Formats: sequence, C-alpha cells, structure tokens
Amino acid sequence: MKQELDVLLEQLDELLGEPVVDAEDALEIAIVAGLAARLGGGPSMKDAMAWRDGDGAELLADLWEQVDTDALIEALDEVSTGGATDEEVEEALFDVDDLVAAAIWCGQRKAVRVGAAKAAAIVRQIPDVFAPLADLAKPIAKLPAVAEDLDLYDYWLAVTDAAQYA
Repeated sequence: MKQELDVLLEQLDELLGEPVVDAEDALEIAIVAGLAARLGGGPSMKDAMAWRDGDGAELLADLWEQVDTDALIEALDEVSTGGATDEEVEEALFDVDDLVAAAIWCGQRKAVRVGAAKAAAIVRQIPDVFAPLADLAKPIAKLPAVAEDLDLYDYWLAVTDAAQYA
C-alpha cells in the first residue's frame, strides 16, 4: 500500500501542477486525492485540500451537482451477470470505488450513498463473480478510512465475503 500511496501522491502533485479547466479535471484530482487520503495521505494533501477549498471549489460544486452513479452501477451489474473477465469485473468495481473515494474526500457522501449501497447489494447477490477479487479487497477493507465510512465502502466487505464462493 505504501508504494500505491507514493504513486498517488506523485500523480496528485502532477495534476495540481497543471491547469484545471473543467469538471473532468476536477474529478481526476478528487479521485486521486480521495484514494491517497484513504491510504493515509501525505504532504501533497495540504495543497490538494487548499485547491479543493479554494480555486477548485466551484468546479467541484458543479461536478457533484451533475454526478449520477447509475451508469457505473449498471456497468457493475452487467459484469456481474457472467461472461465478463476478472479484469472487467475489477475495472467496474474500481470505477465505483474511485467515485466513492472522490466523494468522501470532497465531503459529498450523499452524492454516492445510494450507488455505493447498490454496488454492495450487487456483490452480495452474485458473490462468485467477485470472489477472484477477494485477495485484492482484504487489505482495502482493513483500512481505517474504510471503517470510518463503512456505509459507503460496504462493497469492499462484500467482496471479501465473496471469497468463500471461490
């Protein structure tokens, strides 16, 4: 996890060093910052928080007004019905996770609460599809930040529980 955090913090520094011109740029920063914060953060987080609360506040506000988790949840549901590779399942789950981490970092938990609950329900309904991801999910599920927002990160617990179906 330390290496992952280092990579995220390096990415964050690069993103903050570039012009942020639209909601897509703002979302990218929020995702990277959210994932880094979940892993414990680091020195660059101060710059990211200053951007979030200052220059980026308007872009982020616009972004969260437009966020709709339905497409991500539909994609997760589609890969859960069978025929998808483990990589496709992983990508669909991490797409949901990216948005959840970004929302938490931005203080926009409400924007993803329903979608995160649906993601957990999908995993629990068809756990065998997600069982191959259980080893990946276990260290994430044990993070203190996940415990703090368990109502949103419940899908990680559902994936670890899916291991029994492997």
